[in-house]
Amino acid sequence: MSSHARSRPTGRNLIAQGEPLVWLTGGMFAIACAMIVSLLGLILYQGLSTLWPRSYVVFALDDGGLASGEWIASQPYRLTPESIAEFPERTQEKARTLLQGRSSVASEQIYLRTGNYDVGNRHFAYVPAIGVETKEPSRPAGIWLVERLEWGVLYGFPTQFTSEFSPEMDREYSMQTGLLDQIDRFRPSGDSAQGAEGDAAVSAFDQTVEQLQSQLDAKAKALEEAYRAEGSGTPARVQKIDDIPGAVATSHRKMVRVQRELEHAKHELGRLDQQVAKLRLAVRKAELAEKTDLLSRLDEGIELATTLGTVEQQWTDIRSGLQLCAEALTSEQKQSAAMQALRKAVDEQQEQEVAPVKEGLQSWLTEFTGSLPDRSRISVEKAVEEARTVASKQFEINTEIGRLEWIRGSEQVTFALPIAEPISEGAVDADRIGLGIVSLPDSDGLASYYWRSEQGTAPMAFQTKAVATADMVRWFEPNRLTFFGKLGVYASRWFEFLAGEPREAGVEGGFFPAIWGTVVMTLLMSLAVMPFGVMAALYMREYARPGWVLSLIRISINNLAGVPSIVYGVFGLAFFCYTIGGYIDGGPKKAGFDPWPSATWFAACAATVVAGTIAFFLAFLGSGSPAHMTKWRKRVSSFAAVFWILCLIGFVALVVKVPFFDGFYQASLPNPTFGKGCLLWASCTLALLTLPVVIVATEEALAAVPNSLREGSYACGAGKWQTLQRIVLPYARPGIITGFILSMARGAGEVAPMMLVGAIPLATELPLDLEFPFFHGSRSFMHLGFQIFSLGFQSQNSEAAKPMVFTATLLLLTIVTFLNIAAIWLRARLRKRFQSSQF
Repeated sequence: MSSHARSRPTGRNLIAQGEPLVWLTGGMFAIACAMIVSLLGLILYQGLSTLWPRSYVVFALDDGGLASGEWIASQPYRLTPESIAEFPERTQEKARTLLQGRSSVASEQIYLRTGNYDVGNRHFAYVPAIGVETKEPSRPAGIWLVERLEWGVLYGFPTQFTSEFSPEMDREYSMQTGLLDQIDRFRPSGDSAQGAEGDAAVSAFDQTVEQLQSQLDAKAKALEEAYRAEGSGTPARVQKIDDIPGAVATSHRKMVRVQRELEHAKHELGRLDQQVAKLRLAVRKAELAEKTDLLSRLDEGIELATTLGTVEQQWTDIRSGLQLCAEALTSEQKQSAAMQALRKAVDEQQEQEVAPVKEGLQSWLTEFTGSLPDRSRISVEKAVEEARTVASKQFEINTEIGRLEWIRGSEQVTFALPIAEPISEGAVDADRIGLGIVSLPDSDGLASYYWRSEQGTAPMAFQTKAVATADMVRWFEPNRLTFFGKLGVYASRWFEFLAGEPREAGVEGGFFPAIWGTVVMTLLMSLAVMPFGVMAALYMREYARPGWVLSLIRISINNLAGVPSIVYGVFGLAFFCYTIGGYIDGGPKKAGFDPWPSATWFAACAATVVAGTIAFFLAFLGSGSPAHMTKWRKRVSSFAAVFWILCLIGFVALVVKVPFFDGFYQASLPNPTFGKGCLLWASCTLALLTLPVVIVATEEALAAVPNSLREGSYACGAGKWQTLQRIVLPYARPGIITGFILSMARGAGEVAPMMLVGAIPLATELPLDLEFPFFHGSRSFMHLGFQIFSLGFQSQNSEAAKPMVFTATLLLLTIVTFLNIAAIWLRARLRKRFQSSQF
């Protein structure tokens, strides 16, 4: 062996072993994991911390004023010579000393939620830390945080609770006073009787009225006593600070019931308005069917019917008040001549007012419907009668709404709201009210207050603001909350966020409509895309003949998966909303197609039938096994395909050019029903967007089924469909559900198409509710993804909307995760069931 023989390397060759590639791929994996964890961590932190209650702090500033608010965070801030121009003089001196000729210096600014937007016209404030006199802020213990139905959050010191009472709050009492207010209309005239008899009748009438008034005064007193004794008692005025929370809690429990009654009354009023709209729609349908002009004169009849219904309900209330007044009298007083005369006068006055209106309505009906066809006449008469009934109910409900609105605003809390303005020490009165608040004169005639910080250097002015307890959603003292107290507020806020209605344009309140809309839309999209995608993939994999056409279709489907989602949104708006929706609403004309003449349409129909018949016979003649088909049969099969395509084109042309169809909702035009963005078209658009995902996943699942299973099934005598049904599809089911999971995850979070085909920032009605027919596909809906976009980029209060964006994002991720977990659980069960059935 040569002495120059090469010596073998003693160490390992790292490149040959692939060690650098392992480190490279591992590093990329670690970076990807870090990015995902960072994103989820940011969303979790920001989303979960949004609803946590924070302390209310007061900072003493260099200029002698105060900066107060809920301390949100301290943020980095670059201090520059340009940024200090608006600072107070003393703060500017400190900033120049800190800069020392440099272009910028790192500093901090304090981010405070000031609230009280209806007074200070701002929700948040940024306070430069360099302008703060003391690093540690003071935390006034007695301040309240009040979340309101309107105007956002309020911060203030409660100074007084007031409760106004009026016996008019009682429905029966108000009807009785309504009678007595109009009692002079029924007073007998002295000239109507002869001499002393007339005077005696007037005297008896006045005596009866006095008896009724005395009974009513006694009832008013009893009502006030019962009102004050309700619950733990609602005093007329509370000025002692320690007693205000209990009075507010008692009042709020009562007002919650009033608010529910008020919402129910308003809902009934809205339902009646919808009923009137349906009546007009029925008349419009009759007008279109009979080709007569009805709506132009119907308004006159509706107005007469509304007047009649309103007058009748007014007199119904007067008679009810008379009946209630009579019940308070003795049996002898009830049967007295004066009461008999009062009843008779009421009947006569009612007849005098109601009869002319009723005769006018009857006269109009006779004149208008005399020459109308039966269908139009019946529709008009029904609309007028229903309008009369609806008007009566509307008057009753409006009266009830007015009563409830008065009750709703009858109990209020007066707060001293902080206004961070410097005031002189000499203007302060020494007479303290409590909790560091002292009275201060106000040149504008408004009561103001004064609070001294713990350092005793910074005064703060206060302006009073009265808040109805019915407008208070939640209230607490942020600086006195314990950990468990904060946890309770946090849980309460989350419950409202998940189950409540939105307030303040979605910045506050709940997201339930958006949650419900997202879930319903996602499930409807899944129901649309799954059958279509699975059947398309089944045909392409199991039945379609391999060739360039199938390859082109597969390439197109794969390319569709990369098309931007906004393109699908534009297509959905143009095709689903304007074309199909317009066709459903108003027929071909509304969809943008000119109908054919009747003769042309029937000729095209006959040609389509002939093409279909030829295609059927050619397909029958050209059928057979591909392996044993002769040349002429293949040619016949090709001709059959051409005729089937011609038949399909003819059928589509017949549908879009039909001259006998004017839509299902022509009477509602120009207000569209389906010819606009709605839940149905949004689901169809997203189904089209996620269709490639389902097709590709299903094809891969079908391709993964071993051919030995198919061959074994064929060997046992099973046919093609039996093999697919019993062998292939059960084996591929987990892979198909994987495609379902991927499509659902993508479709649930899409925003761009939703902006065009149905999602809106605020919806008053749910697309799926308890109102018949329960599912309302023509309604627009709220979607969490669109809500995130709307809050982040279209909100007027962007600072308040920013934390809600993270919370809504967390909620959207949670919903998608739960839907995916449910689908994965189902896939695992199916896979386990299939494996257990093998032998």
